[in-house]
Amino acid sequence: MKKIAIFFFILFFLIFYVYGEDQKEKKPWHLSLEELIKPVTLIRAGKDLTPDSWPNGSKVAVGLSFDFDAETIYLRKNIKDPASLSRAEYGARAGIPRILNLLDKYNIPATFFVPAVSAILHQDKIKEILSREKHEIGIHGWVHEPIPQLSEEEERELMKKAINTLTKITGKKPVGYRSPSWYFNPQTLPILKEFGFIYDSSLMADDKPYEILFKNQRTGIVELPVEWLLDDFPYFGFNWQSGLHNQRSSEDVFTIWKAEFDKAYEEGTIFILTMHPHVIGHRSRILMLEKLIRYMKSHPKVWFATHEQIARYIIQARNLKQAD
Repeated sequence: MKKIAIFFFILFFLIFYVYGEDQKEKKPWHLSLEELIKPVTLIRAGKDLTPDSWPNGSKVAVGLSFDFDAETIYLRKNIKDPASLSRAEYGARAGIPRILNLLDKYNIPATFFVPAVSAILHQDKIKEILSREKHEIGIHGWVHEPIPQLSEEEERELMKKAINTLTKITGKKPVGYRSPSWYFNPQTLPILKEFGFIYDSSLMADDKPYEILFKNQRTGIVELPVEWLLDDFPYFGFNWQSGLHNQRSSEDVFTIWKAEFDKAYEEGTIFILTMHPHVIGHRSRILMLEKLIRYMKSHPKVWFATHEQIARYIIQARNLKQAD
């Protein structure tokens, strides 16, 4: 009897071991060519949508954007200690007023991508943004959730909640999307299409605007691409693991962003900046942003616009039809 029990134990062990080995994810070099390239071909950049000219003969379109994350940058990770949350509150309390004052000073419109929970927590700041009557509010998730961890059902439901919340608070349904942390799932693009977004600003396949393709099919959705090079967080963000700042000077960042603008101006395309009120809103950094704005305004024919304005102009100029 004991021998029989040992036999079955060994048998079951071998079965589960072999089954487990089969279920392990294959190494990339063990994949077939079809398996290897399938994720590459899912979402791709379509044609360059840079128009022949920008409004009023402008040479470049400048889109300043601010991801108003506030406390969601900690709540999404279930971090609830008062010290961390106070640091996030800084973006609403100090950052937003400085940003709005700067934009007012130079009469510049901007796009604010807002997680719905941030909008609920700071409805007074959303009202301040909208009171200028020139800024745009875009979707930035429900609570800045980690997109790769979501099922299709979860992602769709959170998108619906975010849209309904921001529509109720702002009085207008958002038409633009920026994914939390710039992540996409295979189902993200079809969901954007389903909810009627006209543009996305999360992908990085070009410096120029382009139409997004899904499974090699046109979607009619305009991509206003982002880049970590043109984001304030990699330069100034706080490192939770080390507890240290990245220690990049504002002058270093100004030099990089200035050079990026110069080339965009030369190419006649777009210059998209991604910033965060709790990052760029600090005193030395807002001064750097003002210096950059003054530099850009010193050039003739620079069009400052919201992302929605840029996307709608592109759609009209290129006669981009939404795919059926």
